[in-house]
Amino acid sequence: MMGKGTGLGWLIGAAIGLMLSPSLAADEGQSTPPPYWDGVARKFGRGVTNIATGPLELIRTPYLVSEQDGGLAGLTVGLAQGVKAMVVRELAGVYETTTFFLPIPRDFRPLVQPEFVYAHGDWAP
Repeated sequence: MMGKGTGLGWLIGAAIGLMLSPSLAADEGQSTPPPYWDGVARKFGRGVTNIATGPLELIRTPYLVSEQDGGLAGLTVGLAQGVKAMVVRELAGVYETTTFFLPIPRDFRPLVQPEFVYAHGDWAP
């Protein structure tokens, strides 16, 4: 026998699932903006991820600088750039998390590049 709230819980779960599911009508080759709910979910997730992973910029940026310019540059310039990148990523994450329902910037585009600190199994350059 089902409880009183079971039907309502199922309905709410189904509605949330439909809102967060990707659009079935979009073609991969099109350059149309994402559907509203896809953009909302992506922006919110990106904001939370950037808040959580912002401190990784203190590892990522010096690593990338030392790969390009050597170890001393990574420890000095890379660390300074990492602190700046961490602050920018954290602030962008807070902004995107609090304004996830607004399509600003246009079409829910990311505020910082790369979109995530760690992407495709490697440090994103």
